Amino acid sequence: MSINKSLTIQETFNIAVKNHQEGKTDVAKELYNQVLKIDPNHSQALKNIAVIFINLKDYQKAKEYYEKAVEIDPNSADAYYNLGIIFKELKEYQKAKSCYEKADNIQPNNTIIQTNLGIIFKDLGENQKAKDCYEKAIKINSNNAKAHYNLGVIYKDSGELQKAKICYKKVIEINPNEQETHNSLGIIFQELGEYQKAKNCYKKAIEINPNYGDAYYNLGQLLHESGEYHLAENYLKKAIQIKPGDIRASNSLLTNLYKMNNQSILFEELDSIINEGKMNAVIGSICSRSEVKYGVKKENPFCNNPLDYVLQKNLNEKYDFKNVIVKCVNNILKDDSISSRVQKLITNGYQTAGNLFANRDFDTNEIQKIIKIEIEKYRLYFKDSKEGFIKNWPTNYNLNGWLISMKKGGKLSAHMHDLGWLSGSIYINVPQKSELESGNLVVCIDENENKNENKKSIDVVTGSLCLFPSSLLHYTIPFKSEENRIVLAFDMIPNL
Repeated sequence: MSINKSLTIQETFNIAVKNHQEGKTDVAKELYNQVLKIDPNHSQALKNIAVIFINLKDYQKAKEYYEKAVEIDPNSADAYYNLGIIFKELKEYQKAKSCYEKADNIQPNNTIIQTNLGIIFKDLGENQKAKDCYEKAIKINSNNAKAHYNLGVIYKDSGELQKAKICYKKVIEINPNEQETHNSLGIIFQELGEYQKAKNCYKKAIEINPNYGDAYYNLGQLLHESGEYHLAENYLKKAIQIKPGDIRASNSLLTNLYKMNNQSILFEELDSIINEGKMNAVIGSICSRSEVKYGVKKENPFCNNPLDYVLQKNLNEKYDFKNVIVKCVNNILKDDSISSRVQKLITNGYQTAGNLFANRDFDTNEIQKIIKIEIEKYRLYFKDSKEGFIKNWPTNYNLNGWLISMKKGGKLSAHMHDLGWLSGSIYINVPQKSELESGNLVVCIDENENKNENKKSIDVVTGSLCLFPSSLLHYTIPFKSEENRIVLAFDMIPNL
C-alpha cells in the first residue's frame, strides 16, 4: 500500500490506528512504517507498531521500536512499561526492573506499573520489595485483584497462611469467578486442615472452568489423603487427561492405585510409565513397595537398593552448627508470623507451612550453602553408581525446607516426599535418649513400621545430617524426654 500524498502524516496515522483497531494489523503496520519514513521521530507510531510485534511475540523487533520511542520521548511511561514487559518475556529481569522503575518515576501512582514491578522483584527473589509494590498498588486501588493475589502468593510461599487466605478472599470478593484464586484458596484451607472448605474451593474452580487441570489434581490429592481412593482416581485421571504431562497427577494416580490394592491395574500403569522413560522418586518407591507387597521384582529406574544410599554426617565437625544453624532456626520458631500446617503424620508436634528457604524475612543463605555443599559431596561419594537417580542427577534444583517440632511422645509416621530427588534432615535438637532407639530416624522400603526387615534405624543426635533417596519412606521412633525434638527437613527438587 502506498501512502496517499494528499493526506497529512496525522491523517495517515489515524487510518493506521483504525486498521489496527479493526484487526487489520498487516495494513496498519505498513501505514505506520509509511508514517515513520516521513517522520522517523513519530513516537506514537513507533509504540503502536511495537505493540503489533508484541502480539506476534517478536519481542526483539518490538524492543527495537520501544527503545527508539523512549530515546525520542524519555517521559513516556507507557513505552518504558511495555519495554519492561518485553524484557520480562526475554527473561532479562534486571533490565525489566529498570524499565518499570523509570515508568514508576514518571507515573508514581500507576497501580499497573506497581503490580508488574512487584512481579519482577519476586522473580529476582526480593520478596520484601515485591510486597511493598503490591501494597502500594493496593493503596492506590483497593480493587486491584492481581496485586492482592500476588501478595497472597508471597505470603503462602513464606508460610504466612492466614495472611495469604485474607488476600485470596479479597480477590474473590472483587472477582468471584477467578478460578485460579479459588484453587489457591483451596490449597491454603487444605494446609490449615479445613478439608471441607478446601474441597468446596476446588469444586468451585472446576465449576468455573471444567478443564482446569490443577483443580482436578488438588481435589484428587485431597481425596487420596482422606482415604477416598476411588473418588480420587476419577479426579486424578481427569487431571492427566487435561494435562498429559503433569507428573504430579501421574505420580498421585500411581500411589492411589497402590493404595487401592489392585495389582493388575497398578502394574499396567507402572509398566506404561517406565516404558515411557519416566523416572522419579514416586516411581522408584512404588517399584520397591510393590516388590515387598506382591513379591514381583521390577527393574527400578530410580534406585534398586535405596537403603544402600543413606548417608549420615556430623555437621558439628566442619561447621559452626550452633551459631549458624541453631540460632537461625530458633529465630524462625520465635516468629509468630510463620503458620503451622496441619500434618496428619505428626503426633504431638507441628510442621511449619511454606518453604522456609523462600521466606526472605529470615536469612537462611548460610544454611542453604551448607546443605548444597553436603548434597554435592553426596553426589561425588556415589558418582560411580549405576542407579538411575545418580546417573540422571539434576543439573538444576531447588531446595524446599520446613521445620518439625515434637514434644514428649512425639513421632512422625511413615511417608515419603513425592516431589523430592534427595531428601534430608538436620537435627537441631535431639533430646537425651531414655531408650536405645528413642527418637531415631528410620528409613524403610514400605509403610509397615512393625516389620524388622527392609529398613534401617539411624541413631541421630544434635548436629546430625541425614541424606537419602526420596524414594525411601521414613518415620521416627517416639521419645520420652520433656525437651522438644526439632528437625529441619528439606528436599532437593529437580528444576524441570
